[in-house]
Amino acid sequence: MRGEPVEHGGPRSRVGRLFSPDPRLGWVFRDRWWFLRPFPEVPPRQRALPEYLARRVAETERLARRHRTRTLPLSLGAGALLAVLAAGGAAASAIPGAVPLALLLLAALAMAPGAAMTVWAVRQRRNAREAHELAQRQNATGYQDQARQWQARKQAHESAERARLDGLPEWGAAPRPAHRLDVFGGTLWAWEALLTTYGTSTLAVQPLLVLDLSREVVSRELVELSRETRMGVDAQLLPSRQASSSLLTDLSTQDLVDAIVESMHGGAPDAARAERSMDDRILTKVCDALGDDVTLGRIAAALRALMGEPDDGDALTRDERRRIASELFTVEYRRQAHANLSRIESYVHPLENLGTQPGAAGAGYLTCIALDSQARNVRSELLTDLIVQWVTHRVTASRESTPALVVAGADELARRHLERLSDACERRGVPLTLLFRRLRETSAELIGGGAVAFMRLGNHEDAARAADFIGRDHRFVLSQITKNIGGNESHTSTGTEGETDTETLSTSRTTGTSSNWGTSRSSGTSHSGGELFGMFPDRSTSHQRGGNRGGGTSTSDTAGTATSTSRNWSAAYAYAEGTNWSDADTTQRVYEYAVEPVTLQHLPDHALLLVQSAPGGGRTITPVECDPSIITLERVTTGPLPEPPPVPRRPAIPGPDATAQPAPWTVPSAPQWSAQPAPPPPRAPLSTDPGPPPGSRTGPRAPENPPRPPPGRDGGPPPLFGGRS
Repeated sequence: MRGEPVEHGGPRSRVGRLFSPDPRLGWVFRDRWWFLRPFPEVPPRQRALPEYLARRVAETERLARRHRTRTLPLSLGAGALLAVLAAGGAAASAIPGAVPLALLLLAALAMAPGAAMTVWAVRQRRNAREAHELAQRQNATGYQDQARQWQARKQAHESAERARLDGLPEWGAAPRPAHRLDVFGGTLWAWEALLTTYGTSTLAVQPLLVLDLSREVVSRELVELSRETRMGVDAQLLPSRQASSSLLTDLSTQDLVDAIVESMHGGAPDAARAERSMDDRILTKVCDALGDDVTLGRIAAALRALMGEPDDGDALTRDERRRIASELFTVEYRRQAHANLSRIESYVHPLENLGTQPGAAGAGYLTCIALDSQARNVRSELLTDLIVQWVTHRVTASRESTPALVVAGADELARRHLERLSDACERRGVPLTLLFRRLRETSAELIGGGAVAFMRLGNHEDAARAADFIGRDHRFVLSQITKNIGGNESHTSTGTEGETDTETLSTSRTTGTSSNWGTSRSSGTSHSGGELFGMFPDRSTSHQRGGNRGGGTSTSDTAGTATSTSRNWSAAYAYAEGTNWSDADTTQRVYEYAVEPVTLQHLPDHALLLVQSAPGGGRTITPVECDPSIITLERVTTGPLPEPPPVPRRPAIPGPDATAQPAPWTVPSAPQWSAQPAPPPPRAPLSTDPGPPPGSRTGPRAPENPPRPPPGRDGGPPPLFGGRS
């Protein structure tokens, strides 16, 4: 980076820094806080306590409550009952103290387990609570220590960043384009500031030639500052001080003739070429007759001698006047060329005393030729064209280092003269800067020959032409926003009630009689006896007879009664409510001005938009502030600002649901840079409140606790309603 930050001296001492390389048009502002490196460490988070501690507290609490409410009362009740029995047994016992002592021991044994278990449970609960509280204190203490250390490191980092950023410049130089620059618009005060800023920095590198054709001497501040630095300054104010001007002193006779002819016919069409040729011949013959002493005053006197007009001046001797009047042209030629002679003499006459009393200072490192603030007259108009011809000749004839050239107020110059001057400067590497008040006619035809800068263009037509020159870009813009909100509500009430009574009475009676009668008889004879083979027979005989008779009668009688009653009723109520919404935005590809005309109409006084061709195609637009008083501010450099650093990667911050403790905080060894903050969103998100549903509610009143939808389907807006996930 060329240049150094301005020393912290007084404002007047900093003005001298204007005369420092390299040539610049002004300054470009860039906020130094864009280079802020954010603190890379994420803030510490409090460690979550182990779940078993809270679970142990809850378990011991339940256990102690159960023993206190169940086990202990049962044990005490059993012991009390045994104590009562012991007291009753002591009263009825014949041996005093025997039975009651045993019962008391039993009562004590009954109460001991419950009391012991309750005490143990309470102690376990206390131990669990103390462990949980101790873990909380240790966790809180550790988190506070980590937070305190993190805050200290953050403050140290921010202090170091502030100290570093305080030494960075915020205003950097906008370098001058390499060859030609056309500046359109601006006020006279803005031109004066631009000439001061650009001229002082250019003088630190090479000589400078300023043609101030604004007729308001906008180069005055540049001349005064240059004289304060004891720099060689040649300031010529025309036409009031044209006698001391050295405008035409270094021109040869033929160059002077060409300059006069071109200044007379510079804006004429090609049809006047014959007139130009005749004027060139007349002036050439006159200058040859004048010899080596050729001035505008002697040329005007010679022309009057050719026309036969009386002249009492001493610009010509008697012999020169006689020779020019009688021998230079024939009488017939003088008669035919009388109109040309009269035109040339009328053009040269106001400039007769130009350069008759040249100063002894000579050429300066800064040469400023300015038209004074007198009313517009023919003399100043003639000088305007003559000055351009002189500058063109000086550029083309120069064999040494040619100074940089600035033409302020080039609106009234002929297009062909400016094109010739531009070609001569471009061919010889002379930086050329043209300042135009308006963007029309000649200036509109010349735009685009080099880099272009626009200052305030109050006229709407000029601003529109400038916006067309800058061009248009394709981009996506928000074209439509749609927000729809709707709702519906319905109530349904159904009630059904019914009652049915059914009574059934049934009686049955059954009567029956049955009779059974029967008679049975039996008789038999049996013989038995005798030995083997009947040898010794033994006979016995028996006879039997029997009989029976029976009968029966049965009677049955059955009677029954059945009764049934039934009743039914039902009631139903239904309630439904719904809300619907939509949030949509539409973008559209448009082809619009890169810079709107209204922006160019209302630029600040010292603002300048520099439009240059990009190396890879397209164009770049740079906003520049050309106020020279910026050099008196803090954090200003005379060189261009460095390129912005790359966008750093910010460390990921864990979400709120993370329970793990982040890794120990360490400062990274590699530096990180902060990029320019992102632009704000194009619009704020729409409200998530859908509002009341349209229409009035009708029907029965909603119940106190209407049935709710299942979890996760409550019909409400999504969590990121109106935004982007």
